Amino acid sequence: MNHFVHYAMPMYTQDHATYYRQMYEWHMKMQHYQEQLRSFHLERAKYFQAMAEEREKEASTKSNDGPAA
Repeated sequence: MNHFVHYAMPMYTQDHATYYRQMYEWHMKMQHYQEQLRSFHLERAKYFQAMAEEREKEASTKSNDGPAA
């Protein structure tokens, strides 16, 4: 099972030095989230593609095994 960590965006503060550092850290963390999300969707797409291919294979096998006309 995949686990994604979506970090909360830092709240704005009048202490700009702290805010800029927090925003930098947040964006650096979030780049990994996007990579995880992309990997997850690619994995799921491949899974469903394999399921569709298996279904098509089963359907063509059944149509070939039917009674002769």
